[in-house]
Amino acid sequence: MIRSFKYLALTSLVLSISFLALTLLGSSSSSIRYKAFNKKRFVYLRDVASYYGLSCWVEKNRTFIHNKNKTWQITFIHDKKEVSFNGVKLYLTDSIFNQGVQSYMSEDDFWLTIDPLLRSKSLKKHSAKTIVIDPGHGGKDLGGNNRLANEKDLVLRMAKRTADLFRSRGYHVILTRSRDVNMALQERVNYAQSIGASLFISIHSNMAPSAKAAPSIHGLETFCMTPAGASSTHGGTSSVFMPGNRYDRNNVALAYEVHRSIISRTKSNDRGIKRARFLVLKQISCPAILIETGFLSHPREGPRLLTNAYQNAIATGIVEGVDNYYRRIRAMK
Repeated sequence: MIRSFKYLALTSLVLSISFLALTLLGSSSSSIRYKAFNKKRFVYLRDVASYYGLSCWVEKNRTFIHNKNKTWQITFIHDKKEVSFNGVKLYLTDSIFNQGVQSYMSEDDFWLTIDPLLRSKSLKKHSAKTIVIDPGHGGKDLGGNNRLANEKDLVLRMAKRTADLFRSRGYHVILTRSRDVNMALQERVNYAQSIGASLFISIHSNMAPSAKAAPSIHGLETFCMTPAGASSTHGGTSSVFMPGNRYDRNNVALAYEVHRSIISRTKSNDRGIKRARFLVLKQISCPAILIETGFLSHPREGPRLLTNAYQNAIATGIVEGVDNYYRRIRAMK
């Protein structure tokens, strides 16, 4: 992984203090201190806030970072991975920890999650030539189901609505499947690669782990690729750098823009932006996300997912999110 950090006075001592000299595009050098804790570097959140010209308040259970008029607001919960970024829930790969008046975030989370959301110049510029939409499951693979529908059919309808809306805005869009057929995960990736996908968006619906849990679990989740060496949100670590890691920064920026747009349109329960090493995310060589649009197993959300109005809201959220993502890309100089 290539980084533009220059490390000064590095030491492996646990809880030792040193500095990062950031040489970021379009900015002068600025120092951010870090602590080495259990052989991993954690940056000072006060220094991160100062670098971006933001204010920082450290309370007993949380650290709050914001700008003067509070149009940017980030809340870090101590001893947890959960963050509220402008009201959108996302998960870091390491927990925030606090000692007295200081709180700390892992260097990787700073570099690969927070910085890409705050600073568009950190993203890789790329074209919008071909957007690939991947309706999950198909054929004999039903996916999740309730008494009204199978996931494979629901997400295909959603994908077609989304594709039509993209095309109405001038995008070139291709579906991995446009009918009810079996398609292996690697086959989906290979197809997207063969047509030169610029973005890959996989659409799914969710299921509770049990009938007992179904009434209490609902909402939207958006997944992007876990950085190499980091833990996925629901567990699992790998140090292998995969094709999907080539766009780590863009992945989280795309996930954020799409997730918050869908939430805005649907008013769905926000279950957060999460990290995973799903095959379609780790093998693809372009920015990619997987959207769990809602829970078919939920007594209210399940039937709502089948309505034209809700599917249109999801499709609109996806397209508006991609519009916002490319607006950030085009703004780069």
